[in-house]
Amino acid sequence: MSAYRPISRLNRYYKTNKGFRAWVQANERWFKENPEVFQQLLHNPNMVHLFMNLMVMQAPRIQRRLGRMRQKKR
Repeated sequence: MSAYRPISRLNRYYKTNKGFRAWVQANERWFKENPEVFQQLLHNPNMVHLFMNLMVMQAPRIQRRLGRMRQKKR
């Protein structure tokens, strides 16, 4: 398995970046508060793929924003 696969990079990023982990956990809380949306997502495999694709595509943008936030705190 290549180290450059998007899911592997995202997984490594999740483990090493507290801000990104907090963002993912906020999404998890939102899904727990909105179980009907979560059920729709589970019942439609295309929605799961869309959700994962959006996370992978947005990972660099999220990383830039977190970097800017980190710089502002300094």
